[in-house]
Amino acid sequence: MKPNQKSSSGGYENFLCPFTDMYITQGAGEGTHKGTMAVDVRGTNSGVRYAYYAPCTLRCIKTYKESGQVMWQSTSEVRCANGYTGFVTLMTAHDDSMDAKIGQICPQGARLGNMGVKGNATGVHCHLEISQGKDTKWFKNKYGIYMFNNEKDLDQVCFFDDTNIMNRTEYLKPKYTTSPSNPGKNYVNLPPTISSWAIYDLSVSPVKKNAKAYLNPNKFGGLTYYVYAYHDNNTTAEIETRDYGRVKIYIYNTCAEITIDKPIYQSGNY
Repeated sequence: MKPNQKSSSGGYENFLCPFTDMYITQGAGEGTHKGTMAVDVRGTNSGVRYAYYAPCTLRCIKTYKESGQVMWQSTSEVRCANGYTGFVTLMTAHDDSMDAKIGQICPQGARLGNMGVKGNATGVHCHLEISQGKDTKWFKNKYGIYMFNNEKDLDQVCFFDDTNIMNRTEYLKPKYTTSPSNPGKNYVNLPPTISSWAIYDLSVSPVKKNAKAYLNPNKFGGLTYYVYAYHDNNTTAEIETRDYGRVKIYIYNTCAEITIDKPIYQSGNY
C-alpha cells in the first residue's frame, strides 16, 4: 500500500498489505518463525528503515519497548483476502523509533512504524504476525517461539493493492487485490441455460454443503454481476445480490463468462 491509502467495500475497510515495497527475508514457518505464520520484510534496499502503514484503522493494545514491538487490533470488523470479515490482531517488531502508546488510534494509511533492528533482529526489517480474531494471547509454542492463536499467512489476510512484491512470488499465491486482477470493470455472466447456481458466504469453502442459497439465471434470461474481488485461489468471484448481500460464487471450469467493461445480461446487479 501507499502512504495515506484508503480502501473499503461493503462498509468494511479492506485489510491492505502494510508495505509499499516488500522483500521477504524470512517466511512463515522458517528459521526463527517455526510453528508460526510470521514474516520478516525489508524494503527495496537492505539496511534502510522504510516506513510501513496501517493496513486498516488500528488501536494499540500492548507495547514492548525493548524489542520495538507493538500489538495492534482493528477498531472494527474488516474484510480480509480469504473472505473473512471480522476483527484482526497483529504484532509488529524491531522498530527503533517505536513511539506507540496503549490506546492510540492509527487510521488506515497512516504511518504505523519503521523497519529496524531493535531487539533480537538480524538486519533491518519489520517482523509481522497476524491473527484473525480479537484474541490477544501471546504465548510460546512448542518450539519456544512466541505467537498468536489463529494466525494466518500474509496472503490469506492482506490485499496487495499498490504493494510491489519483490520476491517469493511462489510463496505469495494468489496475489489478491481489492479490485479484480484484470484491467477495467470485471463482470461475471451466468448463462440462461443454467437454472441453479450456488452462492456462498465469503468466509466458507465453496463446497455443496456450504451453499447459502441458489441463483436461477434461467428465470431471468441470464444474470450479470459486478465482481468485487476474486477469492479461493481465483476460483470464486465476490458479487452482491439483492436478497443475500455480498456473497461469492464458484466460477472455475464452469460456463460462467468473465467480461471486461461489458456486462452481457440485463438482470443481476452491476
